[in-house]
Amino acid sequence: MNKIIYLVLMWLTFATALDAQNCGRRYRERVFNSIQVYRDVIYSRDAPKIIGAALGIETTLPFDLVMDIRTPPPTDTVTKRPAFIMAFGGGFVDIAFMGSTVLVGTMDNEDVQALADTLAHWGYVTACIEYRTGFDVLSGTSILRAVWRGSQDISAGVRFLRKNSNWFGIDEQKIFISGSSAGAFSCLHSTFIDGNERIPQSYEQTPIIMGDLGEMHSRPIEELTAFNPFASNTVLGNDVDSIANGIAAYWGALGDTTWLSGSNKAPVIMFHGDGDLIVDAECAQPFSSLILVAPSTCGSTKLYPAMQNRNIDSELHIAQGEGHEYWGALNGDWLPSGPNAYWGDMIDKTATFFYDIMRPAAPTINGANLAQWGQIQTYTIANPLPGATYCWEVQNGTILNSPQNGSSVQIIWNTTSTLGRVKAISSDRSEVASLQRVYNVNLVPTNVTEYESNTGLEIYPNPSQAEFTVKFQTQELIPTQIQIVNQLGQVCVTKTIATVLGENNLSLNLADLPNGLYLFRLQSGANIATQKLIIQH
Repeated sequence: MNKIIYLVLMWLTFATALDAQNCGRRYRERVFNSIQVYRDVIYSRDAPKIIGAALGIETTLPFDLVMDIRTPPPTDTVTKRPAFIMAFGGGFVDIAFMGSTVLVGTMDNEDVQALADTLAHWGYVTACIEYRTGFDVLSGTSILRAVWRGSQDISAGVRFLRKNSNWFGIDEQKIFISGSSAGAFSCLHSTFIDGNERIPQSYEQTPIIMGDLGEMHSRPIEELTAFNPFASNTVLGNDVDSIANGIAAYWGALGDTTWLSGSNKAPVIMFHGDGDLIVDAECAQPFSSLILVAPSTCGSTKLYPAMQNRNIDSELHIAQGEGHEYWGALNGDWLPSGPNAYWGDMIDKTATFFYDIMRPAAPTINGANLAQWGQIQTYTIANPLPGATYCWEVQNGTILNSPQNGSSVQIIWNTTSTLGRVKAISSDRSEVASLQRVYNVNLVPTNVTEYESNTGLEIYPNPSQAEFTVKFQTQELIPTQIQIVNQLGQVCVTKTIATVLGENNLSLNLADLPNGLYLFRLQSGANIATQKLIIQH
């Protein structure tokens, strides 16, 4: 008696749509063992840098500003990668011949260099940036001008990477900035001060000796004409955006929360210790015990609610009882004990925050939501994005094939379950993966004869070099069709054979097929059976 049941032998995974790396590892963990480093790349020439400031006089000389750039190795197949700029701390202090010491921060500080190195191994292009420091400790005006200069330089760094994105393999829509302490000040101010919010202190204060600093985004940048060794032309760079796509602010602050009400809405993740005596997490004077004229600024615990009220995507992490640079550094260099437990956790949180910003939308799946057991169905991505690839997974079925970008799959529902699931993830040109989309398929029985265990479909030897014997039972004298399908879903062999009632034996010679895994499919009327074949010449 016929029964409503489908019997299929569970077989090895027949095909995978995409390599696992395309499904979300990159940018969240180490994926490269080696990277490339380009030292002292000039991004802005002849910037007036203070070499001395006292009694209302700022003495400057033109300096070329540089950055250390790290990229994944030449073997990297991704050509459009997110970029991450790191700005050092140090309170904008500049003392002659004291750079990169406990007193003065530079782009060579161990913490920002380690952060850049880590994220480059995770797949980012990273840059440790030099920005201008120095001010008169007895002049509040001079301090504000120092923040303005640093912010201008961060803006120039963003524009430099966007302008030269093709040289370094950067996705110009995914450029992020970060800073420790004074570096965080510069990142926040360069992003949230609009053109109509220019501070009075940035204008000329005294002819020649305290001149006009210019608009926030006015620093010229270098446009590369040759690569390693580098050659370039100086340009304004006002044809590319100055605003980063996101900020990581480590123990930073902003001069006025009203600056958040402007047109720029870059997402921000902030870290701060509630015991920070250098940059208060609330609103207070930074360095209040050292620099009495420092203006009041607002730290992370005041910025966060202001950002939330203005619909700025933001995230705040407060470390209870911790002070300044609580990832284990003193003015940018590691303490004797080295980076502490906060270090890895902060990198993970930062990377996750930016990954969520970068994620493409979850794909939409088109296809039948009703299928029979044993049926082969095609599922496709609606409006696949240019340059995107797609990762698929199936529950209670097997993927038979997928094109190169994975925008569609063929699935055979080899199950007796009543529910199948098709799952897809979109991976953009930077290999940033979307959240998974799940598509439910209702599965119903087909009118298939049950093969008894002692008379069911058998194929042997399996694996075989070429010769297979196929044994099966039939209940009716009707033609039987067999198909052999490769891992791309291509039908390699099709035969229609006459059968006898009861046991049938068939010999197959598959010497013409290359080594590999295949699907054997037999159909006799409404009766269907499948099994894997392995050819090993």
